[in-house]
Amino acid sequence: MCRVSRHLGSRLDVAIAVVVVVAGWVEFIAEDIQPRGVALTMATLAGASLAFRRRWPLLVVVVCFGALAIDTWAGVPLSQPVTPMAWVLLSQYSVARESSIRQAIAGLVLGLGIFATTLAKDSSDLLFGLIIIGTPWLVGLAMRSRVAETNQLAERAADLERRRDEEAQAAVAAERRRIARDLHDVIAHTVSVMVVQAGAAAEVLKRDPAQAEKALRNVQDTGRAALTEMSTLLGVLRENGEEVGLAPQPGLKDLDSLLEQTRTAGLPVRLVVTGEPRELPAGVELSLYRVVQEALTNTRKHAGEASATVEIAYGTGDVRLAVTDDGTATTNGYGGQQGILGMRERVAIYGGELDAGPGAAGGYAVRARIPVPA
Repeated sequence: MCRVSRHLGSRLDVAIAVVVVVAGWVEFIAEDIQPRGVALTMATLAGASLAFRRRWPLLVVVVCFGALAIDTWAGVPLSQPVTPMAWVLLSQYSVARESSIRQAIAGLVLGLGIFATTLAKDSSDLLFGLIIIGTPWLVGLAMRSRVAETNQLAERAADLERRRDEEAQAAVAAERRRIARDLHDVIAHTVSVMVVQAGAAAEVLKRDPAQAEKALRNVQDTGRAALTEMSTLLGVLRENGEEVGLAPQPGLKDLDSLLEQTRTAGLPVRLVVTGEPRELPAGVELSLYRVVQEALTNTRKHAGEASATVEIAYGTGDVRLAVTDDGTATTNGYGGQQGILGMRERVAIYGGELDAGPGAAGGYAVRARIPVPA
């Protein structure tokens, strides 16, 4: 972006220089300014230098005011042509706009000095010179400060955006590690159940073949569920060196206990279940449980005096979850977006989607949907 801006600026400066040179030639020839050779040469030199007013602004001041001084020494009447004023205005504006403050002051002092010692003939000329030299210099200085402030704000905004992206990526990575731990524990528990059932089947195989067959079928069903969870776990990173948990992770059957804890903590909450409840994959139930847990925790902390509702709707091909409250907070503690990112990551692993934001009637709402074939 900066390269494009500089390139366009250079092309604009060249165009300005060409216009000023041509205007000077036309004006000096039309008004028959004498000595013509000196006048045209200085018009060409000063006008052409404006093409470099951004790159070498102090040098442009030297060239433009030097051309004015040479014209004066050669007897060129500068009271008639208007083009030399463009040299003064553009050179002083550029040195204040593009240079360091030290070079900008040097350009102002140089311009005023040459004008006072060479071009001014009386006190009215000095006042005129102060106006035409000082005014563009002050405008350029103001623009310099404005551009510096704008660049600083742009850098700060870019830094904030970069920091926000880094925090979001860190939040997603942390949540994926948590998901990996939870799923690993689910699978470990499932496999341990399979081992127990297989051992039981071996014990009763000779005494009660029908009972053994039932146990083996349970092993088969449990193994299928474990494979489903394992396919979900693949690609989700887990921190090295962590102990394998063997306890089962919570699911929707544990919501009553969670809601009771929430009520004890001071947040009235009710549970609404619609549709025909059915058994869901353990990982799906765990994700929905964690979403409810996170949403209620933030409601309790940030929604003020409020009550909450947890709704679970079993559909033919999905399960829907909504956690809503009637509090006064518009962000419900999710101003940094990490909480939402974590919940969304949990739901997205199973092909679902999650939305969170202010409710239509006030308060805050977290809604999730996970496809679960019947």
